[in-house]
Amino acid sequence: MASIKPLFLVIFIVFESLILLANGVSRQNVQNPERKALLSFKTVLGNPAVLSSWRPSASHCDWVGVSCQLGRVTVLALPSFSLRGPLPPSLFSLSNLAVLDLSSNLLHGKIPLQILNLKHLNHLCLTGNQLSGEIPTQIAELTELETLKLGTNFFTGKIPPELGYLSLLQTLELSSNDFYGEIPTQIGNLTRLKFLDLGNNVLSGSLPSDLFPKLQSIASMDVSRNSLSGEIPPSIGSLKNLTDLYIGNNHISGPLPREIGELSRLEILDAASCSITGPLPEEISKLESLTKIDLSYNPLRCSFPKGVGKLQNMSIFALVFTELNGSVPAELGNCKSLTTLMLSFNSLSGPLPEELSELPLMTFSTEKNQLSGILPSWLGKLKQVESLLLSSNLFSGKIPPEIGNCSMLRLLSLSNNLLTGPIPEEICNAGSLLEIDLDSNYLSGTIDSTFVKCKNLSQLNLVNNRIAGAIPHYLSELPLMVIDLDSNNFTGTIPKSLWNSKNLMEFTASNNQLSGSISNKIRRAAVLERLVLSNNRLTGKLPKEIGNVSSLSVLILNSNLLEGNIPAELSKCTGLTTLDLGNNQLSGSIPTELAELSQLQCLVLSHNNLSGSIPLKKSLYFRQANIPVLSFVQHVGVFDLSYNRLSGAIPEDLGHCVILVDVLISNNLLSGEIPRSLARLTNLTTLDLSGNMLSGSIPPEFGDSPKLQGLNLGNNQLTSTIPGSFGRLGSLVKLNLTGNKLSGSVPVSFGELKELTHLDLSSNKLDGELPSSLSSMQNLVGLYVQENRLNGGVDKLFSNTIAWRIEKMNLSNNFFDGVLPHSLGNLSYLTDLDLHSNSFQGEIPPDLGNLVQLEYFDVSSNKLSGQIPEKICSLINLFYMNLAENRLEGPLPNSGICRNLSEKSLAGNKKLCGRSKDLDCHAKSFDELALFNAQGVAAIVVGSALIFIVAAYAVVRWITRSSRHDPEEDEETRLTSFMEHYFLSSSRSKELLSINVAMSQQPLLKLTLVDILEATNNFCKTNIIGDGGFGTVYKATLSDGKAVAVKKLNEYKTQGHREFMAEMETLGKVNHQNLVPLLGYCSLGEEKLLVYEYMVNGSLDIWLRNRSGDPEGLDWDRRFKIATGAARGLAFLHHGFGPHIIHRDIKASNILLNEDFEPKVADFGLARLINACETHISTDIAGTFGYIPPEYGQSGRSTTKGDVYSFGVILLELVTGKEPTGPDFKDLEGGNLVGWVFQMLKKGKAADVLDPMVLDADSKRTMVQVLKIACVCVSDNPAQRPTMLQVLKFLKGINDE
Repeated sequence: MASIKPLFLVIFIVFESLILLANGVSRQNVQNPERKALLSFKTVLGNPAVLSSWRPSASHCDWVGVSCQLGRVTVLALPSFSLRGPLPPSLFSLSNLAVLDLSSNLLHGKIPLQILNLKHLNHLCLTGNQLSGEIPTQIAELTELETLKLGTNFFTGKIPPELGYLSLLQTLELSSNDFYGEIPTQIGNLTRLKFLDLGNNVLSGSLPSDLFPKLQSIASMDVSRNSLSGEIPPSIGSLKNLTDLYIGNNHISGPLPREIGELSRLEILDAASCSITGPLPEEISKLESLTKIDLSYNPLRCSFPKGVGKLQNMSIFALVFTELNGSVPAELGNCKSLTTLMLSFNSLSGPLPEELSELPLMTFSTEKNQLSGILPSWLGKLKQVESLLLSSNLFSGKIPPEIGNCSMLRLLSLSNNLLTGPIPEEICNAGSLLEIDLDSNYLSGTIDSTFVKCKNLSQLNLVNNRIAGAIPHYLSELPLMVIDLDSNNFTGTIPKSLWNSKNLMEFTASNNQLSGSISNKIRRAAVLERLVLSNNRLTGKLPKEIGNVSSLSVLILNSNLLEGNIPAELSKCTGLTTLDLGNNQLSGSIPTELAELSQLQCLVLSHNNLSGSIPLKKSLYFRQANIPVLSFVQHVGVFDLSYNRLSGAIPEDLGHCVILVDVLISNNLLSGEIPRSLARLTNLTTLDLSGNMLSGSIPPEFGDSPKLQGLNLGNNQLTSTIPGSFGRLGSLVKLNLTGNKLSGSVPVSFGELKELTHLDLSSNKLDGELPSSLSSMQNLVGLYVQENRLNGGVDKLFSNTIAWRIEKMNLSNNFFDGVLPHSLGNLSYLTDLDLHSNSFQGEIPPDLGNLVQLEYFDVSSNKLSGQIPEKICSLINLFYMNLAENRLEGPLPNSGICRNLSEKSLAGNKKLCGRSKDLDCHAKSFDELALFNAQGVAAIVVGSALIFIVAAYAVVRWITRSSRHDPEEDEETRLTSFMEHYFLSSSRSKELLSINVAMSQQPLLKLTLVDILEATNNFCKTNIIGDGGFGTVYKATLSDGKAVAVKKLNEYKTQGHREFMAEMETLGKVNHQNLVPLLGYCSLGEEKLLVYEYMVNGSLDIWLRNRSGDPEGLDWDRRFKIATGAARGLAFLHHGFGPHIIHRDIKASNILLNEDFEPKVADFGLARLINACETHISTDIAGTFGYIPPEYGQSGRSTTKGDVYSFGVILLELVTGKEPTGPDFKDLEGGNLVGWVFQMLKKGKAADVLDPMVLDADSKRTMVQVLKIACVCVSDNPAQRPTMLQVLKFLKGINDE
């Protein structure tokens, strides 16, 4: 018993000690400062519950995300915990922390300066938060830091150069922030750096050349998506361990340095969307580790680099939109790892090399190039290809059925090529096909069973082909979402089964020959969004069941034969944005329920038989400003109810439809006044209310419609005066108020309408004088004020008309008086002039003979006197002239149109005599004969002698000038005299090709083929000096030592022997100082050779592109000389030569320069000769890209006005120093020099387009004037372009000032 007590005592003491120890540890744990810091961090969070596992009962070293060593916190890693709140300073008291990872959370605020306490930190990761402010420079004191990741935040300021002190740093990631300024060169001190990511910031400046030499360890560098500029420094070649290089989306320019070939470990080169130029260095072929190269969207302007086939490991090769030229090299077939080849939007030509068939391609894209040849059957060998995109090229032939062997093919695009024949059924052997795009080819046949086996097809585009037959039923059994069959020859009815499709979202088949009615089964088309069936032969009524297609967004059934009422059930299609039922035979009233379609943006019901009123209830349509992205709206804001039988008033509520752009309600039976609320439509561009019975005055509020371009209120019953507020319509282009009862004067404020082209105020009750301010409307093309009560003279109106571009003017049936001003002769664009039924007096100004475009001239029923000016009769385009009921006298000119004027056109002029008049001008009375006394006879004798002497002198001068050219001769006189001689000659021959039009210095040389072979050294390639569309040009030396140019015509360009000889003999007679003279020719079999005078200074384009070796050789004076001389030569082709010649390929390379830089137009003789008696139009499309006028793409017809457009482009080249096309213009509409110039002019930056190389104080005025002439020449509307004779006159006028 005694022994047990001591044992119990020992146990008790030990137990008590353990309890005391446990309590001590517990108290120490609670009071641990690191634990407190962590809990403080949890407390400041906006969502502390996410760290609920941090329980007080557990040791903080056991908490989630916390790791300790020897009881001290060394790791805090809480990535992607959705932590929300700031970074508390207490967190940075964890002085032993080595890893801090709070990435991918919602932390905000700045980094506390206390971060410098973390002296042992080697890993700091705060990416993917909302942290802001600048990086504290104190972070540079964390000298043990190896990883610094601060990407994807809102940090700003400059990158601290102090980061260069972090000598142990291996990873620096600062991407996706707002850092600006230059990349600090101190980063180059981080010799251990392996990963550098500065992408997606606002960094500027160039890549520092001293950044790279010390970064020997770097493996990945990303500086993409910044604003870096300058060239890539050659020192980049020192990054021997670099594997990934991302520099795209910057302003980096210049070529890739050759030293890039030293990056032997480089695997990824991404330099897309910069301004890098070619050629690509051959050293790029040394990058044998390269797996991806992307240089897309750079103006490389070169061909494929040599040795590209050595890149055996390359899997992705992207050169989209790089102006790549030449052919696709067969060497690409050696890149055995290539899976993605993207060459779209370039200028590649020639066929696709068969060597590509051995590649494991998954994506092959060559869209928008000039590749040609038969579409190759070897495409079927691309077993792994998923996307085959070959659209917008020149591929021809049939679609090879072998494409069906591409078992993995999902997307096939062959649109915009020259493919013919039927679509092969085998194409669907590619069972994975999802999309087929064959748009805009010449495919034919039917599709009766073509796509039956395409069981996965979701999109089918066959638009703009020649496919015929019926739309097959099996299409409804395919999982098609989109079926586009527009512009083909489909016939028959639309299969009812088509509406059973569970997937069909879009069905378009416009411009076909479909018939029958739209089935009421359409209600089953559960997901149909877009239905376009315009321009077919559909009949019957529009089924009311269409209202069940609740997903419908676009319904276009224009130009069919639909009849009956518009179903009110359409209002159930609540997502409808476009409803076009125009040009049908619909009747009844417009359902008022349509006004409830809140998303409707386009409503076209024109050209039907609709009656009743426009819905008057408060509308919901045309009010939603934000249009859903997937709504397929084509014409936003169109409200077209024209050409119906609608009656009643125009609803006032229409003025609340804020997104209305075009309001077209013409030719109905509407009455009442024009609602003033329409003036509140701030987007209104066109308002056409013509052809109704509207009354009252015109609301002056329309003067505050800033975007209004077209206003037509004609043929109503409007009264009162024209609002002067219209002068504020700065965007107005066309104003038509004809056929009303308007009174008062024409507002003086109309002179402010600088954009107005057409003004029609005819058939009203207007009075007073026409304000002279109208001459300020320099864009005015048509002026119609006939049938009013206007009076006074018009001399002030035409006092400043040199810049006026008016083409049609009708002042007839008014009370104008006074004389016709001589300044009318300055209206050089005028084609129609109607002044009849006024009180004009005095003589007809001979200056009207300057109106070379004039076609229609009527001055009948006035009080004009004097003789008929012969110059007017000689106008070559004039086909109608009426001089009746005036007081004209004297002989009727026996020239031009005056030879064939009818008695009616001359009636009422009692003192006219000569042909077609009863009075013979030579039958004089006895009293008149008595005047021939001795003095009169003597005067006649003397006059006759003088005439003989002058004529003899003229003959001598003419013979002298036929043997030498006088460069100072009056060009216009020469051209005019020739036209009078030719066009007015009564013995003019219909065989115009054989007329001796001009005198040559000597007969053409008829050379033999042996002569030519000797002169060109057997057509040696070293003698080639040009290669154009008509053939190759060689420099040659004839046996007499004379240097000439020999053009060897392409065989397909030549004619038969006899026709060729005839044309050459004719062209040999053309002799002009600004045309390259044809010296001789040779024709033997298919060989056709032309011999021209050799031009020592080559072509204009060589000098403009500064490739001549003389950078100062083409100053402005020479450029202006070239412009004037070339205009003189082209004007002679158009006006001084019969039959006149349309050049059809005017471009800088066809303007040649002699030793004195005198320009001479070349290749004119190879354009088609035009018979002036029969046609003025050539039907072959011709020209060079950048010089081709816009109308050629529509009509395919060449005209003299097309030549004027091309010459205008040359003037722009001379003024700007830029090429007609190029990457500078790729983002502009039209993508060319013309579009760029007009854009700059709209911005008021005319001076900025002038070439700084030749611009100075002396040349600026002349350059601006030439720029104005060029802009007139390149007008979209051919009728608004001057003739070449006028262009020459304009250019010469600049020198005369």
